[in-house]
Amino acid sequence: MHLAEIDQISISGDSLLHKARAVSKLILTTLLLASFILTNDAIKLGVLMGVVFALFLFSKVPLHQLGHLILYPVFFSIFFAILRLQQSWVLGLIVLQKAVGAAMTMILLISTTPYVDVFAVLSLFMPKLLVDILLFTYRSLFILIGQIENLLKSIKLRGGYRPFSLIANLRNIAGAFGILIIHSFEMSDRMYKIYSLRGYQGGIPVTVDIFPLRKVDYIIIILGFITLAGVVIPWSLS
Repeated sequence: MHLAEIDQISISGDSLLHKARAVSKLILTTLLLASFILTNDAIKLGVLMGVVFALFLFSKVPLHQLGHLILYPVFFSIFFAILRLQQSWVLGLIVLQKAVGAAMTMILLISTTPYVDVFAVLSLFMPKLLVDILLFTYRSLFILIGQIENLLKSIKLRGGYRPFSLIANLRNIAGAFGILIIHSFEMSDRMYKIYSLRGYQGGIPVTVDIFPLRKVDYIIIILGFITLAGVVIPWSLS
């Protein structure tokens, strides 16, 4: 899945979530992420993931094209989950739930909102230089994901993957990530030179319509606050 394909999904969608203002979807995303951060209850986290999944179905986002993006945060969080498993399997499950839930929330945002609109809203209350850094990081992330996929394919094609040799597999994966880190530094230097040659002096002009908010925007914002309240307020009191 490449950046252009995700942007096409976010632009071509015709659901109410696609048609809502970017600011309301950012508020919803912030509230959902806060909900995942604040709760340490596996059942509540499961319900939160169900809410996000329902929003995917409502917005008609093709999960079969975007689902693999969830695997990346799972891969990076699996080590911490294993550490928590030594204390309790529930704690390990919670780590994975938080990682998957946060990833699903961000994927929902970028698949229903063009990334230009997202950064345009952020530029209203954040320094332009910081917004530009986030924008470049976002674009670079998908480039690096593509490089990871190519590296993994190269390892398999060259016999670097051995089903019954964990140590050899870890050694090859570590070498691949070392190459990826070197490529990331080279890509950063190349992007800096490209933008410098094009006259970049800090601050990419982006604009987006924020007002007036429509009914669907208020519904989305209210849904976010209800979800957060459901996490903060103990269920035993309801």
